[in-house]
Amino acid sequence: MKARAIIAEDEPLLRARLREALAALWPDLEIVAEAEDGLAAVIALNQLRPDIAFLDIRMPGASGMEVARSASGLCHVVFLTAYDDYAIQAFDAGAVDYLLKPLDLARLATAVTRLQQRLLQAPADLSHLAQRLQEPGWLRWIHAACGLQMRIIPVEEIAGFVAEAKYTRLLGVGFDAHIRKTIKELAASLEPERFCQISRGAVVNLGRVEKLTRDGSGGMRLWVEGTELVVTQPYQHLFKQM
Repeated sequence: MKARAIIAEDEPLLRARLREALAALWPDLEIVAEAEDGLAAVIALNQLRPDIAFLDIRMPGASGMEVARSASGLCHVVFLTAYDDYAIQAFDAGAVDYLLKPLDLARLATAVTRLQQRLLQAPADLSHLAQRLQEPGWLRWIHAACGLQMRIIPVEEIAGFVAEAKYTRLLGVGFDAHIRKTIKELAASLEPERFCQISRGAVVNLGRVEKLTRDGSGGMRLWVEGTELVVTQPYQHLFKQM
């Protein structure tokens, strides 16, 4: 199927990898322009009128959300993002698809198949997408690796997050799942009425805490889904009422 596309991504290596992967997966797709920032992407959209735009959500000049508003109704959009909460919302709002960084070739192949099907339809109306996704809000979904698969998990179903080497492990979801977000990133993006950081390496869902113990030396521990976690001194004041 013949189609024309632009790639807007400020990371040169990722941009090149996406271009090469698309050439292998979809030889008939013509990449008519590459942009390093949002302003260049808008110019390319207006001048070249591509069928598809691959847009990084966060790039200089203008965000991928702002570029998508310009592309609304004109071309199909695939978002590139390292943040799964943005990706889920963008997909729900009518974007054809999203790709999480780092780029996964199997996931890209799925996106290519969806794009080929969507080319027979009119592009989605994304005119209100930028405003919607820039509204403040807490993280609602987690895109987690489970073996060779990716699973979408509502955050309220997660009992806790524990740092492990290069990944963060999810507790209480019924299967072995990991994400690339750090504990620091999670603590800033989770609803504080529900989730609480208890150390540099752990965040827990307060509604899933099974018990909390103290010892005579000032140590504090709590249990979540049968997992014992240490509450370090800087966070112990949060549990004085328990």
